[in-house]
Amino acid sequence: MRYTMPSRILANLLLPGIEAHIDSRIAALSPLVMMDPHDPSAAPVFTMMISSGRRRLSIILSSGGLPDKTSKKIADRAAQFGQDVSMLLCIAFGMPVTVRVLKAVADPLPGTSFIIDLSIVDGGFLRLVIPVEFFHLFLPVKLSGEDPLSIEEAIIAFFMEPRACFPRLGTLIDCLPPLELEALFHALRVRGHLSAYQVLLLLSAFPEYAERIRTALPLALVREGLDIAAARSLRITRRDLAGGVYSVEEALHHLIMSADPPVYFTPFRGVRALILDLRLGRSLPDGELWSLCENAASGGTLYEALGLCGERTAGIALAGAPPSCFKALRSCVSGRTADAVASLGGGAVFGATELSEARERFAAAVRKAAVRRLSSKRTDVAVLLSSLAAPRDFDLLLVDAGWYRIATALKGVGGEVRNRVLAGIAQSARFLIEDVLSRTINPDILHDELQVREAGDELADRILALYERGVIRLSGQYR
Repeated sequence: MRYTMPSRILANLLLPGIEAHIDSRIAALSPLVMMDPHDPSAAPVFTMMISSGRRRLSIILSSGGLPDKTSKKIADRAAQFGQDVSMLLCIAFGMPVTVRVLKAVADPLPGTSFIIDLSIVDGGFLRLVIPVEFFHLFLPVKLSGEDPLSIEEAIIAFFMEPRACFPRLGTLIDCLPPLELEALFHALRVRGHLSAYQVLLLLSAFPEYAERIRTALPLALVREGLDIAAARSLRITRRDLAGGVYSVEEALHHLIMSADPPVYFTPFRGVRALILDLRLGRSLPDGELWSLCENAASGGTLYEALGLCGERTAGIALAGAPPSCFKALRSCVSGRTADAVASLGGGAVFGATELSEARERFAAAVRKAAVRRLSSKRTDVAVLLSSLAAPRDFDLLLVDAGWYRIATALKGVGGEVRNRVLAGIAQSARFLIEDVLSRTINPDILHDELQVREAGDELADRILALYERGVIRLSGQYR
């Protein structure tokens, strides 16, 4: 259902874990469509009141053809939906959000609204009625208020960004209830990602939330941070604050995006899966799949790629390919194999999702086969870092690998490569990396040659894994 990806994202944000609250499962989601105000087919279930700053809007959940007990079961979970959606919107859009769910259903606000229908396997449907103000509030682009397609494109573009759902610490401190904030800080501490010095920086960076931070942390850790400042007569700069906050936000991001996040982030799992799906399924520009196939034939990797993904996947992926692509295929596999692959796609009609997934898997297999043939020189981290093709790729690598691994690996590369990497990544992370390289922070940690080489190998593996999946691009020599 990749063609309804915007609807899947919205459903996971506004109805997290909905299948756990109904007696069946969701079979399909409709695209985002403009609401007909005279449609009488849906019975109201509850109203979700969303507040952010001075902005107020309401989202209505209604249903059709559902048993009364199922609708009641959903309505009875209203308070939990409010708490979960507040946290999800806060993480996703980096804005302080308050959500209340009322069993009393309000009339839709005047103006344009859109609907998403969630079809249930055993019959019936759930319907989200979303006012256009929701998209104006949360999506940082100018929208045409009556064009569902432009809104869907904006949703995909937003969640495709390297920092989609990268937490903003100040907003999280503001949004999370005290017990959940305490649990969040505890999870960071037990993983070694929240030191006394970082606590000191957080207190300095967010003076308006200082009391909330103190309350959510052990008193001994807070005192240790304050003692550090007094004992060393520290003069904390804006640079220190930017780097300190970023280090905690990055640790939070890895925690939230992990396969087993803390229980209060469980509602985020659906959004997490969709973000990973989007990043791993980064679409190929028109015509690039065909040139990828032709280049793989001349380079000798197409045969191996067919073995990695299988003839059926290759056949679906190459449906509609130009004759030059099949000519390239025949140059490296037997005529029987080429005919089998061509016959799978010849004249067949595939769904949008099946076609998209097959092409992604086929392209990934071609890149994987190419990576297997690379010499050790071409998989050297310095060479790979020099081959990153676009500014966003540096940020994708930073978000995936983390600033400290990059900083350690950069100790083993030349100044020109270092400068290229540092110029391409976010300023706050760059401050941290520069300070590690200059030994301004962590001066007592002396990386020996083996540790630097291991970090370089790990970073090279990350780059190649991201390249294989099509998440980042490398320069022409790797195509």
